[in-house]
Amino acid sequence: MRTMPTYSEEGAFSVCEDICKRASSTFFSSFSSLPLFQRKAVHAIYAFCRRVDDIADGDALPPVQMTEQLRQQTLQRDQHLREIHKSSPSSDSKTHFERLSALVDTRGKINQMINKNFHEKHDPVMVAMNAVIRDFSPKMKDLDAIIEGMEDDLFEVRCKTWDDLRAYCYKVASAVGLVLIEVYGYKDQSARLHAIDMGIQLQMINVLRDVVEDYDDNRVYVPIDVLNHHGISIEELPTNVLVGDSRWTAFVNEYVSQIRRHMSSGRRLLPLLNSRARVQPRLMCEAYEAILAEIMRRSGDVFSSRPTISVYAKIKLAFKTWVRKQFLFLSR
Repeated sequence: MRTMPTYSEEGAFSVCEDICKRASSTFFSSFSSLPLFQRKAVHAIYAFCRRVDDIADGDALPPVQMTEQLRQQTLQRDQHLREIHKSSPSSDSKTHFERLSALVDTRGKINQMINKNFHEKHDPVMVAMNAVIRDFSPKMKDLDAIIEGMEDDLFEVRCKTWDDLRAYCYKVASAVGLVLIEVYGYKDQSARLHAIDMGIQLQMINVLRDVVEDYDDNRVYVPIDVLNHHGISIEELPTNVLVGDSRWTAFVNEYVSQIRRHMSSGRRLLPLLNSRARVQPRLMCEAYEAILAEIMRRSGDVFSSRPTISVYAKIKLAFKTWVRKQFLFLSR
């Protein structure tokens, strides 16, 4: 039987740093403006979010020791989720149970960390998160919301209203921001409200960009009632029939107006963070606003190809990040 390696905190943080670096060199670079102790924590939070997202998508499942207690907890959680969603899982029963049990196990470990009762050393992401929770005290409700958002994605998703969409965005994006600002530090409690709006803004842009891909995964996050109001059926989403269609143009205009409501509030988070902490969230806002601008330049066409940031825009963002880092270095 192969012996699993154990990780010190430093070794665990190093693994998380590598995960973050592989994901995006530009965003990884934006974290470097933070002091080392905060930077390591942000890497760990990113790796944790990557972990639960990979579980939900089936891209990677961490080793899970299936005990009778975990089996019962998973069955109970599954029943609860089925009652909420009133739909069947989007995968076969075996795959669904494996993914859900991994998320239930992850929630249990986070609870152990909150209660200072986590002692495992074999999982670097969890070892690093244990240190983050000990040193920065993120709220359990925010960490739980992230996991809950991934559980939702195990089922067929059909958002009906703006509130449904915002609730989803809160779980998968705003809750991440709420965990991060505990690491960044803040004094004004309104920072939490603005972090929520920033997360909703960014995820709503992501949802609009990925309409076709999400539909293929049996997930419709754009509000169906609003689509129907504009005479659009969800069956039209995976086709090119809506390209240049006035119905879709009207829907996109209404959708963007909803994004901008959250955008103005989200931007007010930045001055509530210190100058080194605001580099990364500002870069995220600028990157996603560039994606939104590209969608609007294409008259809302997210069907022909997935809207992305141009090479020029990426270089511009990277240059801005470099300039801000130099300014922060010189002002120390």
